[in-house]
Amino acid sequence: MRPFRPTGLLPVAALAAFAGAAAAAVEPPPALIEATEAASAVCIALHGTPRILEGYEQARDLNGDGHDDFVTDLSRLECAGAWSAFCGPSGCPVTAWLSRSDGGFDRFELGRLDGFTIEDGAPLPTLVARYAVVYCGDSRDDCTRTWRFDSNAPEEPPIDAAGGAEAAVPPSPTPAPAEAERVEMPAGWTLRRVPGSSPVALGMGTGTIATFAGFCLSDQPFLAVTFHERPAADTVRLGFAFSQGALEADAGYEQTAGGAYVVALAGSPLARRLGGRDTEVAVTVDGKAEGKLSLAGSTKALRGALEACHGF
Repeated sequence: MRPFRPTGLLPVAALAAFAGAAAAAVEPPPALIEATEAASAVCIALHGTPRILEGYEQARDLNGDGHDDFVTDLSRLECAGAWSAFCGPSGCPVTAWLSRSDGGFDRFELGRLDGFTIEDGAPLPTLVARYAVVYCGDSRDDCTRTWRFDSNAPEEPPIDAAGGAEAAVPPSPTPAPAEAERVEMPAGWTLRRVPGSSPVALGMGTGTIATFAGFCLSDQPFLAVTFHERPAADTVRLGFAFSQGALEADAGYEQTAGGAYVVALAGSPLARRLGGRDTEVAVTVDGKAEGKLSLAGSTKALRGALEACHGF
């Protein structure tokens, strides 16, 4: 099998600048930095170039404990060349990182937003989030929910009254260009079409695994795996308990692939099994169970991504 030869470089300097600027005020949680690196790795797997823009991260005491919390907005993580890597018609993912009394942080997903504002209030600030109308089930062009973090796991608030807070919420500052097509699959795996390059099959991970990405490079098929936290070893063994029989594959760490672990698929049945008849598969990393990986949509996504290099 031919070794992986990455062509893109993760902009480590940009990430370092982001971390350094944030540290000058308040140190962001390590999980926030890791999530940023994982998103950048996904961008690179899609043959894009990630760049952090102003407004990607905001620090504010949202839960009233006297310590700064953080909000990250993936509309402000540019992926040049694969513009729709993170955003689509339903908006862009926004995440709150809420401080705890023990010094740690809880991660809270606000979902895909068209925009948001953080407003002063008593006893706590509010985050007014604007959602696509599909999430609200009415006839308006958009709708808002006003979040108050009196706990780090608040219940979803009701939809704001029409004509209320939504007028104060600006639109997402970086809508995805129309030419960067994203084809949505029902669940699990999606096929990302990248102008001027081969498409990429992207599947959400399970357990410590953040994402799987299947793609062609130099006429060879590869699978890139990103983790929420990088494993200590430079090589990990992935195990898949398919109904047709178990398979294992070694994935090697590639710094120039955004810190992803890469599997060469040539000569292996792994791609066909991932895109086969199973709807899910139990996955292990170095023998440790990580849970079940959804394979919904994987057949169409992997075939579309790997057919150009005869990898499926």
